[in-house]
Amino acid sequence: MKNKGVTLWFTDLSGVGKTTIAKGVESKIKARNCLVEVLDGDVIETNFT
Repeated sequence: MKNKGVTLWFTDLSGVGKTTIAKGVESKIKARNCLVEVLDGDVIETNFT
């Protein structure tokens, strides 16, 4: 397999814009026709608790 995966993990205090940055990075990656998945901790927490 010649394609490799990468994980970008944004960490910081609550409410500083991690999701906004992640969505911007997501759009840039999609523009290059690459697969991308954003996992938002707030959304995951809501679904599991």
